[in-house]
Amino acid sequence: MKSRLPHEPELLNENELEAFFYPRSLAVIGASQNALKPNGIPLYLLNMFGYRGDLYPVNPKYDRVGGLKCYNSILDIENPVDLAIIGVNESQAMDVLVECAEKKVKAAIVFTSGFAEVGERGLLKQKEMTKLADKSGMRILGPNCLGILNYYNGCMASFFYNQERKDLVHPELLSFITQSGGLGGIIYQMVIQLSIGFNYFVSTGNEADVSFAEILNYFSARDEVSIVAGYMEGLQGDGKLFIEACKKALQNKKLVTMLKVGRTESGAAAAASHTGALVGSDQVYDAVFKQFGVSRADDVEQMNALITLFAAGRLPKGKKMAIITISGGSGVVVADKCPEYGIEVVRLTEGTQEKLRGILPSFGAVGNPVDLTSQLFFDTELFQQSLRLVMQDPDVDIGGFFYNLEMPDPDADKKIIDAYNDIKKPLVIFTWPTGQDYAMEAKQKIIQAGIPVIEHIPSGLWAIKALADWVGKSAEIRVYPSYQPGVEQEKALQVIRKHTAPNKKMLTENVSKQILQAYKIPVTREIAVQTADEAVRAAENIGYPLVMKILSPHIPHKSDAGGVVLNIDDAAGIRKAYEQIMANAIQYKADAHIEGALVQEMLESGLEVIVGVKKDPLFGPAIVLGLGGIFVEVLEDASTRIAPLREEDAREMIDELKGRTLFDGIRGQRPRDTDALVSVLLQVSRLAVELEDVIVEMDINPLVVYEEGKGVIAADALIVTAG
Repeated sequence: MKSRLPHEPELLNENELEAFFYPRSLAVIGASQNALKPNGIPLYLLNMFGYRGDLYPVNPKYDRVGGLKCYNSILDIENPVDLAIIGVNESQAMDVLVECAEKKVKAAIVFTSGFAEVGERGLLKQKEMTKLADKSGMRILGPNCLGILNYYNGCMASFFYNQERKDLVHPELLSFITQSGGLGGIIYQMVIQLSIGFNYFVSTGNEADVSFAEILNYFSARDEVSIVAGYMEGLQGDGKLFIEACKKALQNKKLVTMLKVGRTESGAAAAASHTGALVGSDQVYDAVFKQFGVSRADDVEQMNALITLFAAGRLPKGKKMAIITISGGSGVVVADKCPEYGIEVVRLTEGTQEKLRGILPSFGAVGNPVDLTSQLFFDTELFQQSLRLVMQDPDVDIGGFFYNLEMPDPDADKKIIDAYNDIKKPLVIFTWPTGQDYAMEAKQKIIQAGIPVIEHIPSGLWAIKALADWVGKSAEIRVYPSYQPGVEQEKALQVIRKHTAPNKKMLTENVSKQILQAYKIPVTREIAVQTADEAVRAAENIGYPLVMKILSPHIPHKSDAGGVVLNIDDAAGIRKAYEQIMANAIQYKADAHIEGALVQEMLESGLEVIVGVKKDPLFGPAIVLGLGGIFVEVLEDASTRIAPLREEDAREMIDELKGRTLFDGIRGQRPRDTDALVSVLLQVSRLAVELEDVIVEMDINPLVVYEEGKGVIAADALIVTAG
């Protein structure tokens, strides 16, 4: 590569992805003389954007392409090649890649489609591509991808046609990763209209080799990257690398926002535990995003609104918002929606209100929302005076000025720009889509002044919350626990080895609780028995009242089988209960292996929660907390995080529950022992990490949470092992 421009980022020489972004030499294989074809566009773009490395067109049909010597094969090129762009058809692609590997090419981008996206035959060919990458060490992006754009060095290794823009207010700002080339291109065009430019644009395609997570990890380490946005359909692997990349981005104060599709799942497999039923892949993605500071957008409008706010460079200290309008009705509409997004419409201080009364008509509103009224059109100073007063209020973190640019005020844009420049806090201009030429011109002038303009109110409110949340998270010192396995792990493994076999993966309640006890999680006093006489002796040992439960690895849901009897208060009741649950179990599942019964202390009532673990194939153990009873069965009131948990994560899980107020005590009850619950969550996190290779699912259901200072007890438990 030739000399670098003064603003061009330094190379990360140790990173093997450098060859994609900063190649010193580049070959376009299948290069076309037609600049409108996908395999002709790259040379055109590379020339337009001033790529300064060595360029080699490859196509046996031509002697010259784009004024450059054209080679029959990459093997004919005399000099080393860092990056190859593959623009040949599917039948030739693998042969060309083999030649690239022979040439010791460092990286290849495969535009070609016809692989995993077309079915089994294509998938088999794509697996050959993966094997070639693994064997040769040559990194491959794609196939079926749009390629890479790097605006620092003009490396337009893509067939996505785009023009050089000199008028962008925020050039070289956004790093973008997309698993859809087409939608990625649409998002690109939308962002450019906001006068926001890209520094990097990457389409990952089918990800035969280079993954979405690898690209994010690369961006997270680069000094020039400040915000990363992405469109994601799903990771194909590298879940833990994705987490590490998100951690790194947060630590380096880089905002990451993702449009992750696939919130709903149809045909979810039945699970042995409640946890398994509650935790689908999307819940786990959601947990990862929340835990590691990624702002998950529901749609393109939300994501673009967040990018717009970030680009303005004014970060809110909190979520206390001032609403300024020229219409009382629109102010009320916005104020009603703010709580949905966790935004507080804070009442302005009496001092601010008094000053506003001095400049606004008597029919104007000054509390918040602030209604400037139509007087705005007759007083050119009202913009600056009122906005300055509102935004100087010490309780205001961010302002939203809701203004219809179609109102007949030819100087509206200038007034807004002057007012914005006169204040320092973040201020968003909310307006409405328009077809009027003068309104569109005014909007463009405001955007070109570097002011965030958002046309969709819900998306803007979401973006304000997301940005404020990220500011808070990025300010934290995020230290995650690193466990040193000890006696707890060894005790638990001894229990698992003793009670599992190739055909026995589900552990009974008492065995599951032995594993909990190894990690110092409080459990009920109980004794396993195999006869009615043993049950009576166990009852005398524990003391009445008691519970009796069936013990069988084939009956995980004991109540469904009539395998639970409560409030047993004498020996006769014990004998009757034993006979009853045995008969019910045989009737429920005749071939079930019955190990006996469990005689257990009857617990005092308390707040019942479920704590569980499910091993996610991408991200590892997911920890689940939910409220028990109908809250789990009907309302699905649960929160999820990825192990290992910090104490902050555990407390966030509690706070996220819809029934959070139950922990504070209602109807005269004392608050619940949330500290004890947090302690159990942290111990479950440790258990999940240390036993990740052997435990697939785990339920503590219910875990009974007592009043403050009285702790928690696991009343029931179920563990499913890997076998």
